Amino acid sequence: MRGYSLVEMLIALAITASLGALSMPLFSQQMETLLLQQASNRWLSYLHQVKAKAQKEQRSIVAKLVPLYSNSSVFKVMTESTYSAASPLTFYGNSGAAVPGHIRIVGDSRVVKVIISSKGRIRSCVSLGPSLPGTSLC
Repeated sequence: MRGYSLVEMLIALAITASLGALSMPLFSQQMETLLLQQASNRWLSYLHQVKAKAQKEQRSIVAKLVPLYSNSSVFKVMTESTYSAASPLTFYGNSGAAVPGHIRIVGDSRVVKVIISSKGRIRSCVSLGPSLPGTSLC
């Protein structure tokens, strides 16, 4: 007789299920890390493009922040900003200066800030939680 008995199959399924259950927290943590990195890189890229356009055209440009806001209910990644309609993020012409402030990307266990200085420097850092690969702590 060849094959597996019912008991052997149940033991194999129990081991597989327990390994799967143990890996779920690691999977959700890795997904949050990837989503935060992606959102941070998307913001950095967009803001650098707006700054470069303002410098090239030598005029002030208001960055439109609405299209990049993403509130994901699945992995709980939210975006907040210090900018508003009364005080928008503006890059000023040739100097590249900007209205200072930050954009917060909030996950379950981490907060990433994209910081814009008055001199137009744009950078990101982790302000709460463990660091992300390639992103320093604030």
